[in-house]
Parts: sequence; C-alpha cells; structure tokens
Amino acid sequence: MFNESLEIEKEGTIARIVLVNPNPMKPPVTPVSLDYLGAACRQAGIHVDLVDCTIEADWGKKLSDVLTEETVLVGVTVRNIDDSYFASQDFSLLRIIPVLEKIKRSTNSPICLGGVGFSIFPSEVLKFCDVSYGIRGDGEEGLVKLVIALRDNIDLNTVPGLVWNENGNFRNNAILPVELEKIDLSSRSLINNRYYFENGGQVGFESKRGCTSTCTYCPEPLIKGKMVRVRDPQNVAAELTDLFNRGVHVFHTCDCEFNCPYSHALKVSEAIIDSGLGSKIKWYAYCSPEHFTEELANSMHKAGCVGIDFGADHGDDQMLRRLGHHYTSDDLIRIREICLNHNIICMFDLLLGSPGETRQSIETTILLMKKIRPDRVGISLGVRLYPMTRLGRHIIETSKGALSENPSLFGVLENNESFLRPIYYCDIGLGEDVEDWLHGIVGNDPRFLLGRRTDANPDYNYNDNPELTEAIKCGHRGAYWDILRRVSEGIPPLS
Repeated sequence: MFNESLEIEKEGTIARIVLVNPNPMKPPVTPVSLDYLGAACRQAGIHVDLVDCTIEADWGKKLSDVLTEETVLVGVTVRNIDDSYFASQDFSLLRIIPVLEKIKRSTNSPICLGGVGFSIFPSEVLKFCDVSYGIRGDGEEGLVKLVIALRDNIDLNTVPGLVWNENGNFRNNAILPVELEKIDLSSRSLINNRYYFENGGQVGFESKRGCTSTCTYCPEPLIKGKMVRVRDPQNVAAELTDLFNRGVHVFHTCDCEFNCPYSHALKVSEAIIDSGLGSKIKWYAYCSPEHFTEELANSMHKAGCVGIDFGADHGDDQMLRRLGHHYTSDDLIRIREICLNHNIICMFDLLLGSPGETRQSIETTILLMKKIRPDRVGISLGVRLYPMTRLGRHIIETSKGALSENPSLFGVLENNESFLRPIYYCDIGLGEDVEDWLHGIVGNDPRFLLGRRTDANPDYNYNDNPELTEAIKCGHRGAYWDILRRVSEGIPPLS
C-alpha cells in the first residue's frame, strides 16, 4: 500500500497506537475515517487498538486499560466543530474535552487530532483542546508517517498535513492528498459497524474525496481538496460486500456530492450492480442538482439507491447565483421528475438568509417546493460562516473588524476572530420575526423540516432526537430524514 519507507518493523518490535472516537451523538454516526485509518495502519504493520466512546458504557475504564507505556500515539477523530444549524447553534467541540482530559490523565503518550471538523480549524482546535499534534486532510499516510517519526525521532517536516505546536508557535506541513485509486479501503474491520447499523440506522461509505464546486459558503473544497480524487469502483463494491457480510445492508454515502464527477458515479453504481449487491442492499446519497440524469438515476436505483438528499440550497435563480451555483430552479423541477420516474425518494436541503436574501426570494423558494413536492424539504435559516470561504471573507471585510456591530450576525461575536465558535449570517432585512414568518408560509405541510431558536426540540436537529432514536430501536433504517418521513406517514421500516 505504501512504499518501503513506511515499513515500521524495527528490531522485532511493532509500533502500537490507540484510535479514539469521542463522538457522543445519538443516534450514533459511523466513524468511517477510523475504519480507513485503521486499515492503513494495519497494512503498514502498526498495531491498532480502538476505544469507541459511542459504544463503550465505561469508556474511561477502557481508555485506562488500553493506554500503556508502549502506546506511541493516541489518535482522536474530530468529526464536527458544531452542528452548523442556526436554530440550535450547538458547539459540539466542547463534548470531546472530557475524553481528551481522560486520555491526558491516563498516559504521557502524545495525542493527534484529525477529521473533517479538525481540518477546518486546525491550529484553533489544537489550542482549544491543548493538544500537541493534528493532521489536516487525508490521514492514511500522514498518521503512519507521524507514528514512525515519533518512534524513531525523525524530523516532523516529513509528515504530510501535520500541524504541531513548536515552542508556542503552530507549524503546518503541506497536505499531500492520498491517491485513493491506489489504496485498499475495502476492509472495515476496526469499527463495530453492526452496532452502528442496529443503533444508528445506517453505515457510511466513501467513493471519492474533494470537491470542485464553487459554493460561496462551504469550506469543503478547502479541507478535502479542490481536485476530486476517486476510489477504484471495484474497491468500493468490495467494501460494501465486506460490510454486507458483517450484517449491514443499509448505507449512506459520505461524499460531498456522489454524482460529481458524473462518470465516476456511474462506474460505482455499475460496480455495485456487477457485484450482485444491487438487490441486497439499500443506500442513500448526497447529490448535486447538476449532473443528475435519467441514466444515472436508473443505474443508482438498480444498484440499490432508494433516496437522495439534494443540496439544492435555494429555489430563486438570483439567490442561486449569489450562492455560487450554476444550476437553476428549472433543474430542481427536472431532477424531481427524474426521481419520481425511477422510484427514488428525495429531499431538498435549503439554505436561506444569506446576503441579498429577501422575503420575496424565500417565498419564491417555498412556493416552488410546494409545487414540485419533494418527499422532504430541510430548511436551514441562517448560514454558518467560515473565515476561509468567499462569504466568510466578504463578511469580515465589510464588518471592518467589528463583528458585534453587524446586525446580520449571530452567535459568539466577541473574542472569536477565528470563528471557531459558530457565527451565523441571517440578513437583517428579513426582519426580527423572520423565523415565525417562515413557519407561517410553510404552514402545516409535513414535508418541511424546520426548526427555530425558540423550539425546545427542533425536528430537524437529528442529534438526541428522541423520536428518531425510538424509531431506529423499533427497526427503522435509512437516512434520518427518511426515517422521520416513514414514521410520520405510518410507513413500515425498510425491509
């Protein structure tokens, strides 16, 4: 898998690390990255122990048991900084602190953070968590090289993507994207994926990394790369076969947009069909309204795809252009028809409230959704800002360093120049009562999933949603929006 410089056998000893999932989210979400990292480390000869705090009833004791003097490194995944949802504004990074404190009390071994959440704010998260090391971007090669560097006292500049604190200053190594087509990620043996299937309703998988989209608000291309790197379609099918043989048969893609690039989505779907899994599994995908055709829908459906969450964002053409999209409202009408033609249920996710938003543009969008009638419409009012995005830079420049004086900004506006704690933009021109007004025009239409800050339990906040957790306990499986749809409409669980 890696070249000979990554072999770590030395004088008959094998390096040993511990990987930790600190995510307490309920329903539990599969820590896919740890499965991939575990496979990479094992193939390089590194012994890997796992502490999954989601599963372990007494994760503190488990940590004490596995952290020994032989532990070279403790790797901790940071999946989310916050929930990016204006209605709840949950700063979830706080919840990993007790796990980190327990690790620090249990061992002198260094800690390395990684994951999508970490990669957005690497130095800020290291400082907040008081941790020495982190790896931005792909971790399969960086983690292996870091273990070798720490064990053999090798220059840390050799570790791709490494961020570390040296004498009070943070240093950053360049990210070296992994060539996904050349590595084998098909073995999912580190994580107890059967547990996540039974208690979380689905298991994630990845067919590529990177994003070429130009959305003004999204940090995804900056943390996963602006160049898309695809996996071997047969390796993806082999991964799903491995999971199916472990008792898992409902999945969800972890790709930014499964259908970009279009040709790769077709190849993955065809590889799943050729493997014989198409009639045995069911899966959901995130897709872009662009590059979605009858041909692709037919192939995805034959491969077992039953539902798609489209990142539509808006239904007003002017706002779509402001958000950096190249498709139009007519494309939303078109893809809804395609899904109906191929018996694929669909959800449209909307992002409202960005600069230039008006009540008229919102009303145009809601009326369009009511006209084309997707199975569900998720509404986020208020845009989570990231300082490295076009929108984030624009807000910082126009606020001239005085965030608290910008009436369209909400969240932690003081002593938060990095935006680590969530800051949201909701155009002040919409009015202070915009949340109540929006609920009014949505009405009682059950298709819309919409929360507001005054709600005790927003129905679109999946974390700790008791209805969702109970539905999974009763046998429902699938994307969370579809499980909620099935429960509300009295539809039996997926067979």
